[in-house]
Amino acid sequence: MQELDRPIDLGSIPLELRTERDNTGWPFSRSGKVKQVYLSEVAGALADWLLTEVGLRVDAAQLPAWPEDAAADAQIDYRGDRQVVINVRGEQTLLRIHLFGDQMLATCALCGRDLPVAMLVTAHIKRRADTSRAERARTDTVMPACLIGCDSLFELGYVVVAPGGAVRRGPRRTPMTPDLSASVDALIGRTCSVWDETTERYFAHHRRFQAARARRYGLD
Repeated sequence: MQELDRPIDLGSIPLELRTERDNTGWPFSRSGKVKQVYLSEVAGALADWLLTEVGLRVDAAQLPAWPEDAAADAQIDYRGDRQVVINVRGEQTLLRIHLFGDQMLATCALCGRDLPVAMLVTAHIKRRADTSRAERARTDTVMPACLIGCDSLFELGYVVVAPGGAVRRGPRRTPMTPDLSASVDALIGRTCSVWDETTERYFAHHRRFQAARARRYGLD
């Protein structure tokens, strides 16, 4: 944080800023006397004046919202937040602990990149909607997959894991772009780190499911 090389002369604060409207009354009380508050409590025009006075740069993220609600012209039909009731995957936290524990870094099972665990997801090998209650209680139904692209490429069927563990091109071929093709090509031929004789049953289900979906929707 930048050091202040001089004190602020409170007497130099413009009179129009010595109010308590919009929480901008620091450091004055209603009687005009100096009061002690935290700098973070300062907002509005007084905050802008103080920053300028001490020569600090104003970050755009700290500026007051623009436009103000009362003056804003709506561009979408926003009606506020809604309350919804959802089901939470009861096993998700335990599976994530199994995969990552308290590690800061882990490896994607498909691309092999070492990444912060915040960039890895607990990816179901067999589509979770098709798993039984017993399968959801097993730890070999999931693998770490990265958010850089592997999780989506696997889930959408652009890549599959063949018997033996090799990553192969999946049945989904459309829609395809040169950039997407390059991402798929980068995985082809790699060995999935979690493949073994036990997980093969789940990878086999993934291959069958993706092939059926590709045929059904004309994605192959």
